[in-house]
Amino acid sequence: MVEGEHPETQLIKIDLGRCIGCYECVDICPQSSNTEYPVYERTGDGPPRVANPDNCIRCFSCETNCRAMALEVVVEHESKPAGPEEVKAESKCNRMF
Repeated sequence: MVEGEHPETQLIKIDLGRCIGCYECVDICPQSSNTEYPVYERTGDGPPRVANPDNCIRCFSCETNCRAMALEVVVEHESKPAGPEEVKAESKCNRMF
């Protein structure tokens, strides 16, 4: 783990040494706007908090738009073959971008 990283999750990593607290990730994340369980939450004066990493759809909007390059969305490779639902979701995500 990189020094200054949030230990809460291994799926989304925020490098606190680089984060400037602009909250662009919170604003751009489609899973953080008007949702009951947002991926990111504002913390007030500090950097955002990864609140619900399991809700991340791996669209990489936060990582791509982070002006401080402080975010990394980790894609986990599962050993089991993807079922029809996972293939459809991945296909839909790929078509979005």
